[in-house]
Amino acid sequence: MASRLRPLLGDAAEGEARDLIAAVMEQPRFWPSLAGGVALNADVVARIAGAAERRARGAPFAYAVRSAAFRHLTLGVDERVLIPRPETEYLIDLILATPQGRRGGMAVDVGTGSGAIALALASEGAFARVIATDISGDALAVAKENAARLRPALRAAVEFLAGDALAPLRELTESVDVLVSNPPYIAFAEALELPPSVRDWEPPQALVCPDDGLAVTRAVVAGGGELLRVGGLLAFETDSRRAGRVAELVGADGAYEDVRVMHDLTGRERFVLATRRTRA
Repeated sequence: MASRLRPLLGDAAEGEARDLIAAVMEQPRFWPSLAGGVALNADVVARIAGAAERRARGAPFAYAVRSAAFRHLTLGVDERVLIPRPETEYLIDLILATPQGRRGGMAVDVGTGSGAIALALASEGAFARVIATDISGDALAVAKENAARLRPALRAAVEFLAGDALAPLRELTESVDVLVSNPPYIAFAEALELPPSVRDWEPPQALVCPDDGLAVTRAVVAGGGELLRVGGLLAFETDSRRAGRVAELVGADGAYEDVRVMHDLTGRERFVLATRRTRA
């Protein structure tokens, strides 16, 4: 296996081969070095070979092994969904540290992809109801598979709705306590700047967005005030180039107060949080 990976990874090929085996076997990274002569059945051998072949073709590690860790969850992922990022894990911490995140009620995740945010909130939060939306039917299929597999770990079931931005929520009669989105925010002109491991593999619809990358963000800001209960939390993930602009959009809308830009663990501006203003 290492010989297959060497053209892509060079001296790191042997270590990555061990990591591939461990991931496919759902074991810790060091397991292959300790397991010795463990017999593998034909199905496992085929899955390991498939992972090595995908990685040798340049697939990101998560796509090669068809899984990604997100907080305490292991999510199934493939080219239909964005690979969950460590930065997004910190967004969950920020949400759960707020009064809105602790008191329960309803959480809505707009643009759920693999379901990472919605499933983390459903498993770690006190929410009675969690809704996840996505414009991509393919992404929703992955998210539903993850929800079904992780159901024993969830405190609340997750409902999945198909549609663009807030459109699937038009018939919602309950007020929302937490409205969160990690929307596409890369402008078309910036797409070619993305590294090949992202540009050539991850779904463009989950990355690239019109209006300088802010079209979906604008839609969520504009409609979020009608969905959120007074004092409800609006939370975005974006990038350091846009965090200030997103905060300006939220502040200018008039429906929100206490708008703040939060940093990720590397010190970059990454998140925007705000509270639904008391209605006049």
